[in-house]
Parts: sequence; structure tokens; C-alpha cells
Amino acid sequence: MQESEFASVIWDTKVPGDQENPHDVGKDSTKKDKASASDTGVNISTQELMDDSDLYGNSHFGASSTALASANVAYGSSSSHMIGESSSRPGRERQDVTETDASAASANGKSSISDVETEVTVTQPRKEGEGTSSPYITYLVTTTRKNRMTREIRRYALRRRFQDFVWLHEQLAKQFVACVAPPLPGKHRLEYLTGDRFSEDFVNKRKHGLERFLRRAILHPTLRTSEHLTVFLEAKDWSSEYELKPKSENGVLDSIGDTLLNTFSKVRQRDERFVEMHDTISRLGDNLTRTQKLYMRVTKKQQDLQQAYEELGTGMVDLGDIETGMTMALVEAGNALKAHHVALRQLAENTEDLFLGEVEEYISYCEAYLELLKMRDQKQAEYEDLTEYLQQAMAERERLVNHQSAVGVSAVTNFIKGKVRDLRGVDPAVSRQQRIENLASRISELESAVEVSQEDSSIFSELVEAEYEIFGIIKQHDFKRAFSALADSHIMFYAKAVDIWKNVIPELEKLPVD
Repeated sequence: MQESEFASVIWDTKVPGDQENPHDVGKDSTKKDKASASDTGVNISTQELMDDSDLYGNSHFGASSTALASANVAYGSSSSHMIGESSSRPGRERQDVTETDASAASANGKSSISDVETEVTVTQPRKEGEGTSSPYITYLVTTTRKNRMTREIRRYALRRRFQDFVWLHEQLAKQFVACVAPPLPGKHRLEYLTGDRFSEDFVNKRKHGLERFLRRAILHPTLRTSEHLTVFLEAKDWSSEYELKPKSENGVLDSIGDTLLNTFSKVRQRDERFVEMHDTISRLGDNLTRTQKLYMRVTKKQQDLQQAYEELGTGMVDLGDIETGMTMALVEAGNALKAHHVALRQLAENTEDLFLGEVEEYISYCEAYLELLKMRDQKQAEYEDLTEYLQQAMAERERLVNHQSAVGVSAVTNFIKGKVRDLRGVDPAVSRQQRIENLASRISELESAVEVSQEDSSIFSELVEAEYEIFGIIKQHDFKRAFSALADSHIMFYAKAVDIWKNVIPELEKLPVD
């Protein structure tokens, strides 16, 4: 959809001093030799990604993508259940309400999130705090929202630093616990140890990684509904918004406790759907890791070739000083070799930036999804453990009611307890009745806990299954972009190589040959 089809363009928020055109890249944003390569994938808009298949529409995610987001939020706010709590199914009531509201909004002619096309770019990195003890880089985040119903375009241009992206990632992960938040470009890189984190090369790689992070969040039908994402993209008074960032309600000890409780629990009845998902994601991660290693070897060989071509070009030019009869031809050949060296360096840089960066992020993506599957297994294991405890309590009550003797370990335990009661002078009949009543109360609590845990596990499994489908669709778009960038980088390199060597031929044809 062209901008001319819209009635107006409104700059809601704009950073003073930045360029008027948000798509103009400043002199410090990308290297000149990468400018054309960026057209292959770095600044692709969300709508351009939608051309092949309408990811914002209902063709992939169904009409209830907003309801899916609501169910995810509702699940996250009620995912912690204790024994004795009521067994209301979280998310279902909220989902029905959301679907109704969405239908009403459509009927009343009001625009919804599905009516808004969002494009985001991350450009113009700039060093801030120069001369202070803690300098940092900010990036210009430009967001364009096109509303199909109101025919209006709104643009926001704001500066954000890397820690702001980290905050957004954390909030998305907390708000939607059954979703995989897109990975951020790695912070634990060699540049942080060598002090090169302000280098142009490192900053540009991070810039492209941050743009990919935002693009994936916007493409995700659940994550794009987050108010935190809206604040990040649109809030001008970022400092005050930053102060209002929600704190985690769970303490560190609570998180550790939950982890320890589920560490030794294993799923007894494996669900083949999630076993297949785990195997598929694991194979994808392994293949991507192997691809990364192999292509890094290719890049290393290209770097060796770069040096060889440069040295060979210098030697050819020096040879021209000696062979006076063919000086110009040798100089042109030497310059061509040096230009070929530059083109090869550009190919290696573009490949590392636009292709290997994407591969590295998807390795992290796979690891995050495997963690999500592990969380789902823990919830199923919790349900199975509670069910087993319930069955044991019911069996013990049945034994006491029928005056049956215990067997195995229980027999030894009950024998010891009986001796203790005899020493205390407790009537066995009274003791048995008290134990039956206690078990009845315990069984009631366990039945409630089992029901809640079953609902919890069922909803989480549904959300994980939906997330797997979303992951596959976004992956398809990302892989198309990554491999298109790889192909375009090679096409550009070989086209440039042909032009370089074509310029040598006229000088060679001037050489007299008997």
C-alpha cells in the first residue's frame, strides 16, 4: 500500500536534530560499501514481508489472534496455583470477552490492531555521553503505523539505547510466559572484552540485530499487543515511563524454589506432539550451529584471500615499474586485483552482518523455545505428581475404612506409628477415625489442586502449540530474508568483479602481439 493512498501523515514524536526523512541513514550508521547491501534485507518493512502471505490477517493465525494474546496474558497472571485454590480455568473467560469486543469494534467501524500496518527501522547510531565514565550508543527507532480504516499514517522517531531494548525483551518475556520473546543480538561478544564495542562495525551489526528483534516482535500476533512494546515505540518522555516500569512480584527465593521443586520431576506420559516439536527444534538448532561453523570457515578463507589479492595487486603494480613496455596493462591488472580484494572484503562483511547474524540469533531462538517446552513438561509433571499423591491418599483412606493392613514400607511405618500411639495411650479406633478425617480433608485439597493443575497444564500446552505455529511462520519470513540477503550479496560481488575485470581488457588489448 503506497503512502499516497492515505489522507495524512502525522509526526507524533520526532527527535530534534535528527534527519527529516527517517529512512535516511546518517554518515555514522552504515558503511558506504554496505549501503546497497542493506536494501537486500536490513530495512525491509513489515508490509513488504507481508506481500507473500498476510501475516497480520487471519490466514495464518485465525480470527482470534487478539484473543490468543488475551489468553496468554490471562494465563500469565494466574499461572501460579497452590493446593486449595479454586479451579477456575484461566484465560477462557478473558478470551470470550476479547472476541466479543473485537467483533463489536469491527461492527462499529472502529479500527483494531489488525487494521494497522506497522513498519519499524533502527538507524543512525550515535555515541552519547562522550567524555564521561559511561558512554553509550543510542539508535534512532522510527515507527510508521498505517491505519487502513482511518487512512492515517502516524510516525514516531525516538532514540533508544541497548539497555532499553533489554528492558523491552524482559517485559515481553514476563508478560507472555507462553511465548518466546525474540532474541537480542549477543552482548557477550569479544568486542566487550577488547574495548571495541564503539567500533563502527560492531555498532552496525548490533543495529541490524536490534531491528530484527523489533520486526519479529511486531510480526508476532501476541507480542505486538503488548503495551510495553507500544511505550517503547511511541513514548517520548522515556525517563518517566522508565520509572513506571513494573517490578517483578516474585522474589528471587520464590523463583529458586519453583525451579528446585520441578528439577527432579519427570514426565511419565510423554505427549508425542511436544516430543516431535522438541526433536524438530533441536535438529534445527544443531543444523544452524553447524551452518554457522562452516560458514565462519568460509569467511576465514575469504579473509585469507583478501590479503593474498591485495599483496598480489601490489606486486603486479611493482612489476609494471620494471616491465616498461606493458606498464599500463600491469598497473590496471594490479589495481583490479586490489579492487577485487575490496569487493571480497565487502562480501565477507555483508555475509557476516546480514546472514550469520540472523543464524546466530536463531540458534538463541531455538534454545529459548526448548526452554519453553521444558516449562510445559514441568507443568505436566506437576499435574502427574499431584495425581499420584491424590491416588495414594485415597488408597490410604480406603485401607483405613476397610480395616485393612498396610503392606511394604507402609506396613513398617504404620507399625512404628502404632507403637508410638500405644506408648501415649491413644485409642486405636479414635486414632484411625482421626486419620480418616485428616485424609478426607487432604483429599479434598488435592482434588482441587489436581483440577487446577490439569487446567493450567492444558492451557499452557495449547499456547505452546500455537506458539510453535507462529514460530514456524516467522522463521519462514526470516529465512527468506536471510538467504535472499546472502544471494544478493554474492550477486553484487560477482557483478562488481565482472565490472572490475572488464576495465582491464582495453589495456590488455593495446599490448602489441606478434
